Amino acid sequence: MKITADGILGSAQKINNKRQTEEGSKGAKKDIKTDSLTLGKAINSRIETLEKEIKDIQTSLTKNQIIREGIDDILKNDTPENLNLTMEASKFEGRRILKDYLGNDTAPAALQMKKKEIETLINSDINSLTKVQVEVDNIVASNLTGSKKVESLMSNVNDIFKNIPSNLDTISNLDADKVMKLVR
Repeated sequence: MKITADGILGSAQKINNKRQTEEGSKGAKKDIKTDSLTLGKAINSRIETLEKEIKDIQTSLTKNQIIREGIDDILKNDTPENLNLTMEASKFEGRRILKDYLGNDTAPAALQMKKKEIETLINSDINSLTKVQVEVDNIVASNLTGSKKVESLMSNVNDIFKNIPSNLDTISNLDADKVMKLVR
């Protein structure tokens, strides 16, 4: 058997390449774990933010719905007694929100304008809630988290939508191709 310097260098190079490959695969596994933890923390942080957004939207939506119901009640029966009774009865968190919203102008034309404004605010709240629902659905569909927190969040959003009467203004049209791109 003939031993040459080229043979020894070739064997050393093969051993070095094998060692680098093994170390590289260990490093890649370490990077995957780090990325997974970072992604998990980001998703959990976003879930907490979404919970706060849902509470804020729900508060705004409830307040605006109470105002709209009060305006509808006044428009149905515009007697001074009903006006005072409705103004006093329309409360949210202990405040007379209808009285604060309407001020002193309770003329039918002013009430109609205020009703349109409040309908716009309600639709805005519903659109915001729809966006949050889509984001929660995407988080659930991604399978990146399986926590009960996400399931609870999704259940809360769905319960809110059950209480909202659906009409043509609140229905969103989804493009199937765009949804599939989001899922991928």
